[in-house]
Order: sequence, then structure tokens, then C-alpha cells
Amino acid sequence: MVLTVALLFVQGNRSTADAINSSALQELADTIHSQYYFYEDKELDNDKLLDAAMRGMVSKLDDPYAQYFTEDEYKKLLSDNAGDYVGIGISIQAADETGAMVISVYSGAPADLAGIKKGDIITKVNGKETANKSLNDVITFFSEDATVPDEITYLRDGVTTTVSLLRAEVHIVRVTSSVLQGNVGYVHISEFNGSVATDFQTAVDALVKQGITNLIIDLRDNPGGGLTEVLNVAYQLIPKDKVVVSIRSKNGDEDVYKSQGDKQYSMRLAVLVNGDSASASELLTGALKDYGLATIVGTQTFGKGIVQSYFHLSNSKGWVKMTTDAYYTPSGVCIQGVGITPDIVVDLPEEIKGTSVDLIDPAKDTQLQAALKVFAQQAQVPTAANR
Repeated sequence: MVLTVALLFVQGNRSTADAINSSALQELADTIHSQYYFYEDKELDNDKLLDAAMRGMVSKLDDPYAQYFTEDEYKKLLSDNAGDYVGIGISIQAADETGAMVISVYSGAPADLAGIKKGDIITKVNGKETANKSLNDVITFFSEDATVPDEITYLRDGVTTTVSLLRAEVHIVRVTSSVLQGNVGYVHISEFNGSVATDFQTAVDALVKQGITNLIIDLRDNPGGGLTEVLNVAYQLIPKDKVVVSIRSKNGDEDVYKSQGDKQYSMRLAVLVNGDSASASELLTGALKDYGLATIVGTQTFGKGIVQSYFHLSNSKGWVKMTTDAYYTPSGVCIQGVGITPDIVVDLPEEIKGTSVDLIDPAKDTQLQAALKVFAQQAQVPTAANR
């Protein structure tokens, strides 16, 4: 389960034109405290009432990306985005009539050490059937006590196996790579968070040493991530001092971000996208397309060209996230609600639509095959990478 996060992280305070009548909120809290018959039964206190008021206020923004976080929730968000968490080390997709399929297993995590593999189907968690359950339901099946092992039953090739797993520190891998046909490298970026820029560079450097001169960057199902992380990937692909993105606030202020990389990979590029490629992944795709640095292959992207910022609320010690800006590609286009049209539009076969990218057979992956064909058809002599 992937969390879509804001493109930009900012903290601070902005004054408002109209002051909220805080005494009215306090009056309501006092009335509930003194008059509500079930007050004690509900285990309510002023902190919980304030938390509910803050969430209610944010919900009125009509902003699907707006959210209020308590201090603890915000700390957990930062930890998750950094790529480290305590768990068994798997990602699953929504269950079907059999169970929830494992789409990734993190190396060295408890699930990996116990033998669980990508493609296994989890049928039970602590004795509870996962078939036809939502992701949120399956998550509730796991123990809330990290000291209590989870009993996982999974199906592989018709054989059912049950293992007991105790949670441990897990590092999320967001960049995977491989060599495809001869001199074509492949890098899949699942989201732009944590150490993704460093991991991308490490992966591509390793591919270059193996002789690749063409690179496919797979951004399908990539929901976005942090501005710093996507920029640091873009700097490795876009010439120095070229505009990568412009971010404009409602009052007309504009921040222009130019490539700061001293060296860029000079190989031929193709980028794979689909309808779930959003936000930061569209930022990178848009810049590469505008400069003609990559051939974009796949289907229309999601169309999220707006930016969310985080603000610390000193009185409640909480944080609020809301939409504050819009971003524009180097050619001055805001893709909000529109998305990016690939240079080569090609969809997946109906029978594998909705399947995790990690689980698609490359031979049946029509989008991947179309990207490979791009390199095969290009007449120019491949250039060597300069790293």
C-alpha cells in the first residue's frame, strides 16, 4: 500500500485575513464537557475535541489532498517517507476471491527471510481469511503489538504454507533495475521519497558498467513524492541550468528550479507512464518530454499539477497539509486535470490491466515492448554514458 505524499514540504505560519472566533470553539467544548450525558463513557477530553475540530475545519476546504496530522501522525509520516518502518516487509494488492497477492518483498525483511516471494497469495493473516477483503481490512488483521508474531498463510503453485513472522526494521526499496535486451537498461521508480535519487544513480551506474547505452525509466503507478527527491533525479538527466519546473503560488510568486547537475547520463531514454503516474512523476516526465530527452510511452498520466505544503501549528503541535501552489513544465504548461499525453500511446492487454508492474510478464507487457522497439528503430548511433 503506497501513500501519495505532497510534492513540496514547507513549514511556517501565514496570517489569515479573517480571525476565527476561538471563544466559540471553547464555549462548545465547555458545553460538551459539562452537559453531554455520555461524556465520560466516550472517553472524550479537550485534546480529542480539539483534534476533531481541526480535522473538521480542514475537511471544509474541498481539497482532496488537505489533511490534519497530530504530532505523532506527522512523525510517522516522515518515518514512512524516509523508507524505514517496522513491519514484515511486503507490499500487497487488493485481495480477489483467493487472497491478497504479494507484489514486492523487501530484501532482508522478515517475510524475505521466511521464504515469502513476489506472486505468493496471502490467504490468511492470524487465522482471518483475506479473500475479497479491502487493503484496509487486511491491514487490521495484523497484530497491533510488535512483540507478537503474525501468522501468515500463503498459497504458491497450489501449495499452502504458514509461517510465523515477528516484525522488524524494514527499509523500503523504491528503485529496482535490470538489463534487458543487450544494451537496454531498465529502472523502475515506485515513488520519489527517501534515498531514491542516490539509489537511482547507483542503479544506473551499475547498468552503465554492464554496457547499456539505452535506458527505460518506468514511472507507471508512481504516485509522486517529494520535490527535493524528484529534482535530484532530474538533475542527473537534464542539462545544467535548464529549467526543470516552475512553481507558482496564488499571489503570483514564482520559484524556478534549474538543473544543478554537473554531469548527466547521455544515453537514449524512454519513460513508461500510465493513468496512475502522478505529481512528481509527471514533473519529471514533463521536463524530459519538453526537452526531447526521452520518448514517453504508455497512456495519459493522472494530471496532478498542484503542490501541497505542510504547516506547523504551534498551539496544537499538529500539522496541516493543503494545496498552496501549481507547478508548470519548462514549456509553461500546468498539467492539472489534464495530464501528459505520451509520444507513443499504447495500453496493456485487458487481461493484465490492474496487475502490479512488478508482476507483469515482460513478453506480455505491450508498453515495455513498445519502448524497446523505440530503441530498435532509432537510426542514430548510441552515445556512451559520460559517468
